[in-house]
Amino acid sequence: MSCINLFHYDYCFSNRIIYIVMTEELVTLETAKLLKEKGFNEFCEFAYADEDLHIMGLHSTNSFFNEIGCGYTTPTKSIAQKWLRETKNLHIEIFYMRGDYWVYGILTIPEHDIIELPNRPLVHYKSYEEALEAGLQEALKLI
Repeated sequence: MSCINLFHYDYCFSNRIIYIVMTEELVTLETAKLLKEKGFNEFCEFAYADEDLHIMGLHSTNSFFNEIGCGYTTPTKSIAQKWLRETKNLHIEIFYMRGDYWVYGILTIPEHDIIELPNRPLVHYKSYEEALEAGLQEALKLI
């Protein structure tokens, strides 16, 4: 799992400093490849430099990596989810289920129709982020 610190606040109360940091998970290499294949070309702060999962800080787009012949921009999961929603009209919903697991559903926008995935086994994900990553990959494969 690759994460970045998205926000950083310093608070000082009675000579104590409190740090609040929110982390965002980056998509996996597999999802980054699918995003590039499906036309994702937004500026990202990070990129997979190669197949060995080396992440580099570089504010660039997939067009740049197409020119040099290697690499994939690496957005956060939430940016990838927003891109699917705004450009492909696909929304990924994550549900917490009784029994302490997570599942996802893919819906069309604006109809709000659930896309049936009959060949997909029902997987119980251990975290919201795992379910979101799986949902991202499934939605990208539908395009």
